Amino acid sequence: AEIEFLPVHVPTQAEIKDCFMFANRVRATMATHLELPVTDHTFEDCRLMISAGELTLPMEAGLVEFTKISRKLNLKWDNIRKQLDSFAIIANKTKGGKIGIEEFASHLKLPVTGALRELFALFDRDDNGSIDFREYVIGLTVLCTPANTEDTLKFAFKLFDLDEDGYITENEFSSLLRSALGVADLDVSKLFSEIVGMEEGKVSYDVFRDFSLKHPEYAKLFTTYLELQRYHALEGDMNWSERPSNRGDSSTSSDTSGSEKKKGLIAHHCFIS
Repeated sequence: AEIEFLPVHVPTQAEIKDCFMFANRVRATMATHLELPVTDHTFEDCRLMISAGELTLPMEAGLVEFTKISRKLNLKWDNIRKQLDSFAIIANKTKGGKIGIEEFASHLKLPVTGALRELFALFDRDDNGSIDFREYVIGLTVLCTPANTEDTLKFAFKLFDLDEDGYITENEFSSLLRSALGVADLDVSKLFSEIVGMEEGKVSYDVFRDFSLKHPEYAKLFTTYLELQRYHALEGDMNWSERPSNRGDSSTSSDTSGSEKKKGLIAHHCFIS
């Protein structure tokens, strides 16, 4: 084995005032001579690796470059540690400590559909067909949390509340989700039961809001669906002139169902948002 002694690294005036700057330059010099890449892994990454192992995940699952990700996303250690617990519940069933599309759908208690694939692709930053813990943290923070606004939640609640009585029933909930996800026989009983909790078969806005804040993935799924509706609404508007007029049909629009009214509301929202 050979030992190479590098030239003494004399700190500049700026480095004397900033020990991190000095340490980074020493590290960069060593990496250059060793022909190795420089990463931003820190002691906190080691702690996350140990936590990942305790959660029966591969230890490398905890490597997220904590310092870099915490600075960019303004996240604290406790935030990321809690997200590791959530990630482990979903990823434990898969090999390699990652989340595939099937596990993602199972976690959301929804079938694999176009809208769900759109959301999965937003998390899967390297497009390799799976979501690792780093991608999961970034996805929740950058994609889902901003989508979970009061306005978005109120609009979502109004869409589900077909009879506008201030509550969502399971029938109302499943009706719109079937339309949104394009699955005629969609079973949402498990998801609805989780939202309802101790309520008696219907969901108030406060309960809906609390659930959405605890599960921000659903807010992003909803906004992803709205984006798809925006595309279809614009596409339909371009082809509108080709459709026959129904002005002479007195039965048109007088017997519009609540579900159809909601579809109109979706289109309206897509154009004004």
